[in-house]
Amino acid sequence: MADLRNIIRELAKTDGETVALVCTVDAVDEKARTIDCTPLNEGAPLLGVNLQANQGANYGFWLYPEVGSFVIVGFVADGAAGVVLSTEKIKQAEVVIGDTSAVMDADGCRIKTANMSANINADNIIFNGGKLNGLVKIDDLTKRLNTIENEINKLKGIMAGWVPVAQDGGAALKTAAADWSADTLLLTKRSDYENEKIKQ
Repeated sequence: MADLRNIIRELAKTDGETVALVCTVDAVDEKARTIDCTPLNEGAPLLGVNLQANQGANYGFWLYPEVGSFVIVGFVADGAAGVVLSTEKIKQAEVVIGDTSAVMDADGCRIKTANMSANINADNIIFNGGKLNGLVKIDDLTKRLNTIENEINKLKGIMAGWVPVAQDGGAALKTAAADWSADTLLLTKRSDYENEKIKQ
C-alpha cells in the first residue's frame, strides 16, 4: 500500500515552480503568434513569448495585445517557454475551430465557416460577400405590395360592376375605368425597400 501512495505522490508532483511576470509589450508577431516584452521588474527582455499553448496548431484561441500594453507572462521555472496568460489591451482576438474562424478587432468582426461568412463593422453587416445586395425592409415592401394589390382590386371591382351595353363599342367600360386608369402607379425602385446596411 505504501508503494501505491508513493506512486500517486510522484504522479501528482508538478514539473517545476510556476512563475508569472508582468511585462510591457514591445512587439507583436501576428504570423508566428508571439510577442516580445520587457518585465516590469527590469529583468531581461522576453523574446518570442507564445500567444497560445501550441504554436504549431492551426486552430485555437489567441489574443494579440497592443504594443505598449501590460501582459502577464507565465512560464515554468525550469526554463520552459513562456505563454501570455492575460493582457490589458488587445488589438485583435481570433478563434479557429475546424473550418470556422472568428476575428474581432477595431474594424469589426469577421466570421467564416466552410460555406458562409459574416462581416460586421461600424457601417454595415455583409453576409456571404453581399452578392444578393441589401436585405428587404419588410414593412416597406409590404406597403408597396399592398398598393399594387389595392389597384388590382379596384380594377376587379370595375370589371365586376360593369354591365355591357349593346352597340356602345365598349364606351361603358371605358367610362367605368377612366378614373382608375388616370392614376398611374409609380415604378418600384430597389431603394424603396432595400436595407443597404445589411447585405446578403
